[in-house]
Amino acid sequence: ADNVPKLGQNYPNPAKEKTYVNVEFSSVEATLTLSNILGETIQIQKLPHSGTFILDVTNIPEGVYFYTLDADGHKVTKKLTVKK
Repeated sequence: ADNVPKLGQNYPNPAKEKTYVNVEFSSVEATLTLSNILGETIQIQKLPHSGTFILDVTNIPEGVYFYTLDADGHKVTKKLTVKK
Protein backbone atom coordinates (compact mmCIF):
# COMPACT_ATOMS: atom_id res chain seq x y z
CA ALA A 1 0.00 0.00 0.00
CA ASP A 2 3.02 2.27 0.43
CA ASN A 3 3.57 2.61 -3.29
CA VAL A 4 0.12 4.07 -3.98
CA PRO A 5 0.73 7.45 -5.65
CA LYS A 6 -0.69 10.62 -4.12
CA LEU A 7 -2.54 13.19 -6.17
CA GLY A 8 -3.39 16.57 -4.66
CA GLN A 9 -6.38 18.72 -5.45
CA ASN A 10 -5.52 21.37 -8.03
CA TYR A 11 -5.21 24.99 -6.94
CA PRO A 12 -6.58 27.42 -7.71
CA ASN A 13 -9.86 25.58 -8.33
CA PRO A 14 -11.85 26.66 -10.27
CA ALA A 15 -8.97 27.27 -12.64
CA LYS A 16 -8.83 30.11 -15.16
CA GLU A 17 -5.46 29.78 -16.88
CA LYS A 18 -2.81 27.84 -14.98
CA THR A 19 -3.52 25.54 -12.09
CA TYR A 20 -1.07 23.59 -9.92
CA VAL A 21 -1.18 19.92 -8.98
CA ASN A 22 1.05 18.22 -6.44
CA VAL A 23 1.93 14.57 -7.10
CA GLU A 24 3.95 11.94 -5.27
CA PHE A 25 4.97 8.63 -6.79
CA SER A 26 7.87 6.19 -6.70
CA SER A 27 7.84 4.72 -10.20
CA VAL A 28 10.37 5.77 -12.83
CA GLU A 29 7.71 7.26 -15.07
CA ALA A 30 4.29 8.72 -14.52
CA THR A 31 1.72 10.56 -16.59
CA LEU A 32 -0.82 13.23 -15.75
CA THR A 33 -3.80 13.14 -18.09
CA LEU A 34 -6.50 15.78 -18.40
CA SER A 35 -9.80 14.57 -19.81
CA ASN A 36 -13.32 15.90 -20.22
CA ILE A 37 -16.50 14.44 -18.79
CA LEU A 38 -16.93 12.34 -21.93
CA GLY A 39 -13.61 10.67 -21.17
CA GLU A 40 -11.82 12.26 -24.11
CA THR A 41 -8.16 13.04 -23.49
CA ILE A 42 -7.32 16.74 -23.74
CA GLN A 43 -3.67 16.68 -22.74
CA ILE A 44 -1.08 14.29 -21.36
CA GLN A 45 2.16 15.22 -19.70
CA LYS A 46 4.96 12.93 -18.63
CA LEU A 47 6.13 13.51 -15.09
CA PRO A 48 9.84 12.89 -14.49
CA HIS A 49 9.58 12.97 -10.68
CA SER A 50 7.31 13.84 -7.79
CA GLY A 51 6.55 17.49 -7.21
CA THR A 52 4.21 20.27 -8.29
CA PHE A 53 3.24 20.52 -11.93
CA ILE A 54 1.22 23.03 -13.94
CA LEU A 55 -1.92 22.20 -15.88
CA ASP A 56 -2.45 24.95 -18.43
CA VAL A 57 -6.18 25.33 -19.09
CA THR A 58 -5.93 28.73 -20.80
CA ASN A 59 -7.31 27.41 -24.10
CA ILE A 60 -9.80 24.97 -22.59
CA PRO A 61 -13.51 25.87 -22.43
CA GLU A 62 -15.36 26.28 -19.14
CA GLY A 63 -16.63 23.11 -17.58
CA VAL A 64 -15.81 20.12 -15.43
CA TYR A 65 -12.77 18.00 -16.21
CA PHE A 66 -10.88 15.13 -14.64
CA TYR A 67 -7.15 14.72 -14.19
CA THR A 68 -5.57 11.34 -13.65
CA LEU A 69 -2.18 10.39 -12.29
CA ASP A 70 -0.98 7.08 -13.69
CA ALA A 71 1.98 5.84 -11.64
CA ASP A 72 3.20 2.84 -9.67
CA GLY A 73 0.61 0.66 -11.40
CA HIS A 74 -2.24 2.76 -10.02
CA LYS A 75 -4.55 5.43 -11.37
CA VAL A 76 -5.78 8.26 -9.16
CA THR A 77 -8.33 10.72 -10.52
CA LYS A 78 -9.62 14.06 -9.25
CA LYS A 79 -12.08 16.63 -10.54
CA LEU A 80 -11.10 20.03 -11.91
CA THR A 81 -13.36 22.97 -12.77
CA VAL A 82 -12.45 25.52 -15.44
CA LYS A 83 -14.17 28.88 -15.11
CA LYS A 84 -13.20 31.88 -17.25
